[in-house]
This record gives sequence, structure tokens and C-alpha cells, in this order.
Amino acid sequence: MNAIKTFWSKHPIISNIILIFLVGAILLWIVLFALDIWTMHGSTAIVPQIKHKTYAEAASTLQANDLSIEISDSIYDRNIAPGTVVESWPKAGAVVKKGRQVYVTVTAFSPKQVTISMPLSGNVSSRQAMSYLRGIGISDIRVETVPSEYVDLVVGARYGDTPLSVGSVIPVTSTVTLQIGCGIESPSDSVEDDSDETPESFMITD
Repeated sequence: MNAIKTFWSKHPIISNIILIFLVGAILLWIVLFALDIWTMHGSTAIVPQIKHKTYAEAASTLQANDLSIEISDSIYDRNIAPGTVVESWPKAGAVVKKGRQVYVTVTAFSPKQVTISMPLSGNVSSRQAMSYLRGIGISDIRVETVPSEYVDLVVGARYGDTPLSVGSVIPVTSTVTLQIGCGIESPSDSVEDDSDETPESFMITD
């Protein structure tokens, strides 16, 4: 102890540098210890397989593994029961911190709604209208040909019996009917041929 005091008194600068390093090391250890507690270092969980489970089943399975669930997206698939988990992230088997959220994609209970944002009739060709509808996800498109002055232009569009216009909101699974102009046929003049009919002739005799 006396040797330390003697060294401190003879070398105050070196002693202060050593003290600073000691205090810094202690503070660093405290910070790392607190960080381990904050980040739950050493407390991990393995993500279980929840694909093809219902949302309720998936939530229960994750909770049993000290994890939580969060819906990140939904898709409509008529071939899969609504509320079924079709994708998860992190994937099954991943090692994560306990308490972490697992993001899932589930099948929706109703089809996605889309909004018609461009005119489907008027100065619009059938190809343009079909391309636009397919672009927003509508694939069930039916065509009706109707007499029109302009060939291959869309005369009208409807969803069921409801005419479609800009701002119409319909399910992506809708059947859309396009009325396409096919031109106007000119009526053929019906000319009667009376050449076989000969007028009666009268013979006058004295």
C-alpha cells in the first residue's frame, strides 16, 4: 500500500493515466453487461413451422415458443381457406431472440379490391382496355360485339349489370364484359325483278 502511495506521489501523471484506464474499463464492462440484459443476450428461440396453419394456430404455436406474430400482407386465393398462413419471415428453423415478432402472409377472407383509373370506353381500343384490366389483376374478361360506327373500339364496359367508369371499385376476381364495336352493316337494297311479269295484251278485231 505504501509503495502505491509512493508511486502515486512520485508519478502523478502516470498514476492518473492508469486510473483513467481502470475507470474506462469498469464503465465499458457495465455498458456491455447492461447491453446483454437489454438485448436478451443468450436468450434465443427457434422459429417453428407455421406455414399452412390458421392464423390462430400459428399465433398459439409462436406464443408457446416465446415469439409473437404480425400480419405483414394478405393475398386472395380461392383454393386456400381464408386466414391460412402461406409465408412467414424469419423462416422456420431460424434462430432469433425471444420475444421477436414473426411476420406472416395470410390468405384474405375477401378478394382484393381494385379501382378503375382510366376510361374503358370511348376512344379506347379493345387491346388497350384488355391490357389495362390485366395490368390491375383482372383476368376474367368477356367480349360482346355490338354494332358501332367504329370497329374494334370499346363502346361500353360493365361488371355484371353495373357500367364501369373511372373511380369504380370492383373485386379483382370480377368478370368484366367489354362491348366491342364491329361496324355497321349497310342494308342491301332489295330490288324486285318484275321482268317475268308481262302486261296483258288485248287484241281488237273488227
